[in-house]
Amino acid sequence: MRVADLVPWRPSRGEAARMNERDPVGMLQTEVNRAFDDFLRMMPVPFAGLPRAFLVDGQAIRADVVEDDKEIRVTAELPGLDDRDIDIRIGDGMLTISGEKKIDREANEQGYVLRERSFGRIERTLPLPDGIDADRAQATFKNGVLTVTIPKTSPAQNDARRIPVSAQ
Repeated sequence: MRVADLVPWRPSRGEAARMNERDPVGMLQTEVNRAFDDFLRMMPVPFAGLPRAFLVDGQAIRADVVEDDKEIRVTAELPGLDDRDIDIRIGDGMLTISGEKKIDREANEQGYVLRERSFGRIERTLPLPDGIDADRAQATFKNGVLTVTIPKTSPAQNDARRIPVSAQ
C-alpha cells in the first residue's frame, strides 16, 4: 500500500481524468496547465552554465551568519563570479550582497557561427544588529566564497554577557 492511497481527498489518476470529462471547466484548467508547462519547458534557464547551488529560492545567495563577542562574519557562496562582479553595501541596518554575471561567447566552427549572451543579477539582503562598526568592515573572496567581517563597536562588545547553563 502506498501513502498516496491513504489520502481520501486526492483522486487517483483515472478518477481525475473521469472528473475532467464530466467537468468542462476542469478539463479547460488541465489543458491550460499543460500548455503553460510545455511553454515553460522551452524557456532558457538563467545561469544555465553555472552550478545548481548558485540558484536557491529563485536566485538568492546562500549565506551563513556567525556572530561572536567581537564581530559578525557572513560567508556567502558565489560560484562562477569574479571579485569585480560583486557589490557589497551596508546601510540602514542591512548588509546587501549582490552580483552580476555576464557571459558573452562566440564560436566559429565548420562554417557556423555560434553567439551566446546571457546575464543575470542576484542579491541577498541580511539584517544586522545594532552596535556594528560598518567603517571597519572587510570582505575577502576566494574560490567562489565571499567572507564579510563586520566588527562590533566597543560598547556592543562590552554588552555581550555569557549566561551559565545549569543542569537539573
